[in-house]
Amino acid sequence: MLTNIETKDTVALHTFMQGRRTLFCYSGPLTEDLLTTISNPVRHQLSDKETEEAVAKRVFGVFIEQAQNIIRYSYQKTQVTGDSIGTVAISIAEDGFLIEAVNIVDPEKKDGLEASLIELTVKDQKELRSLYKQRLRDGPPEDSSGAGLGFIEMARRVKKFEFDFIESENGALFVYRAWVS
Repeated sequence: MLTNIETKDTVALHTFMQGRRTLFCYSGPLTEDLLTTISNPVRHQLSDKETEEAVAKRVFGVFIEQAQNIIRYSYQKTQVTGDSIGTVAISIAEDGFLIEAVNIVDPEKKDGLEASLIELTVKDQKELRSLYKQRLRDGPPEDSSGAGLGFIEMARRVKKFEFDFIESENGALFVYRAWVS
């Protein structure tokens, strides 16, 4: 039987998620196999909400990019398998959807990531398209595990995004929030 404190914590989590109108949330070790498994229910949730197909595709695309960033770049890993650890969630916002991700970043890469994201926040759609094409021509950055297009692509798909770095006992927590409508 659960203790009173555990029950209160569980009910508080449930209440919080319901209040945020969270459609999907995962927190823990994340792998490509697990992402493949959870993407079908996420896609189903988005289609269940009678969302325009174009909006649902943007939300799903941003969700996948955020999850892949956790898989490829999270600094926190499981001890046994080395799987990346993080949190990714989709909630209904006032005028669309909110997609959030949290993971610990490599302290040596934090400043570069922050500079790249600041650069993206000041670009309009035309500039983002141009930057995307330039990255395709130039190829991925040296320290990238992917094509280096993820944050550019997300910036192109979202209405707006915010990010922050919060110091924790395990390192810098990278918090990324994006709105799609």
